[in-house]
Amino acid sequence: MEEKRVAVVTEAGNKLAALFAKILIKHQYHVIIAASSECYQKLWSEKDNNETGYDLIETDFTSDESIANLKQHIITTYGKLDVLVNNAEIANGFGQKIEQLNMAEVKAVYDINLFAVIRLVQAFKPLLELSRAPSIINISSALGDITKMKDESFCYSNYCLTAYATSKAALNMFTHLQCKEFKPSKIKIHSFDPVAMKNCTYNSVMICDAVKDDFVSLITWETAVG
Repeated sequence: MEEKRVAVVTEAGNKLAALFAKILIKHQYHVIIAASSECYQKLWSEKDNNETGYDLIETDFTSDESIANLKQHIITTYGKLDVLVNNAEIANGFGQKIEQLNMAEVKAVYDINLFAVIRLVQAFKPLLELSRAPSIINISSALGDITKMKDESFCYSNYCLTAYATSKAALNMFTHLQCKEFKPSKIKIHSFDPVAMKNCTYNSVMICDAVKDDFVSLITWETAVG
């Protein structure tokens, strides 16, 4: 029997980690959700009330020490990593114009949406290299797609989320560069946008079936080794 694959999903505010975890568990993965602050507390309360099947680890994505502790837990418990889902993100400053931007808030968004991804890829690359078919999935957003945002017919084109949108644009470039860097290796890296406007209601996010199928195609073993 093929050994179960191991996945890490990060969470800091978009409430998608548990949904990704559910899909991964259904496809026979051991899943670790690494969550920060309030997200960790919320997931922990849900885990207490309903056994979820995933391992939950509190993680400060701005701390090298905290990420090192997460890495050590994975080494001790599982010995490898097959899939890293960089899902943690935060958004603030909706509709703010330039004179309204708070630089501390902008930096906080970048620290989670971009710098944490770089930290995690650096930390977990050696563990991913132990997998037969490792992959990294960076959760992106169409708000970071400059071509789409210039198109007035695009549903998000009038959104003004300066910190969030620019951090996602930077993440898209980072992912592109990592694709080039990892091309000679067995590590595959993907950019994945799970959200369409019709799937969002304020702070509640759901994933439609078509999007679930797209995500499954990235984590299916046969696809990964093909």
